[in-house]
Amino acid sequence: MKIDPTNSQPLVKKTDSNSARPNLGQLTIDSAESSASPVSDRVNISTNSRLYQRAMELAAMAPDIRSEKVADLTARIAAGTYKVSSETVADAIIRKSISEFV
Repeated sequence: MKIDPTNSQPLVKKTDSNSARPNLGQLTIDSAESSASPVSDRVNISTNSRLYQRAMELAAMAPDIRSEKVADLTARIAAGTYKVSSETVADAIIRKSISEFV
């Protein structure tokens, strides 16, 4: 097989395979060079990888601020009913400080 660096651009096609593994998608990479027997590689993406990708997409779409919680805290602070334990704040400060060194 002769390698021609000027004509080595692979063509990438996405295909769906319903044969052996119905939950897996496939990418087929065919050589740009025309020949009697085309050479192709296949990449199978597992179901777990697809689920992980979908979870990451959903997490990215989630808002950074939970509006209902902020509204509740704002109302409690305004009404003077929001009380913070000084021990809880001190524990959080100490835990944060220690975690930076570990």
